[in-house]
Amino acid sequence: MRILVVGASGYIGARLVPLLQDRSHDLVLTSRDAGPLAARFPETQVVAADLLDPATLPAALAGVEVAYYLAHSMGAGERGFAERDRQAARNFAQAALRADVSRIVYLGGLGDDAADLSHH
Repeated sequence: MRILVVGASGYIGARLVPLLQDRSHDLVLTSRDAGPLAARFPETQVVAADLLDPATLPAALAGVEVAYYLAHSMGAGERGFAERDRQAARNFAQAALRADVSRIVYLGGLGDDAADLSHH
């Protein structure tokens, strides 16, 4: 199965990729800066893509059946996080629909809703 992992450089993604590799899936990993991710997973296809730039998404999604969406927009800070995150998810969902991806596995923020937590 061809699987895309968006957010493979993060805590969960970096642990998910080896599990999927062990099951012999055809993986595609994506990051805005593909270099570090390609160095970390040298035997896996890495495609540079920016979730806020829809034109970069089709190459990452080509032939993908399942996508793990583990990304978030916190890197740019809390200000405007919610709208950036929504826009990134919309861009990805639209591109995945056009690419005929059959399933998106989405992981949002973990934890409770206490007032002192980040917006994520």
